[in-house]
Amino acid sequence: MDVKSAFLDGALDEEVYVKQSPSFIQSGKEEKVYKLTKALYGLKQTPKAWNKMIDSFLHATGFKKMCIRSWSLCKD
Repeated sequence: MDVKSAFLDGALDEEVYVKQSPSFIQSGKEEKVYKLTKALYGLKQTPKAWNKMIDSFLHATGFKKMCIRSWSLCKD
């Protein structure tokens, strides 16, 4: 897992649309929006996507949530 880019490239569970950036507006298509397929830096959904991805990766490698503290992990 590439941790440096995983936060930025996390898959989104919901449909997210963004307006065109003022410096990249396509002439004749000013009213169009972009549909995101991956998380962007600064997007509200990015931490949720990152948490879901790292959680599934840790569970696949043998870690499990502790009963005492749900936010900590241990490996058998």
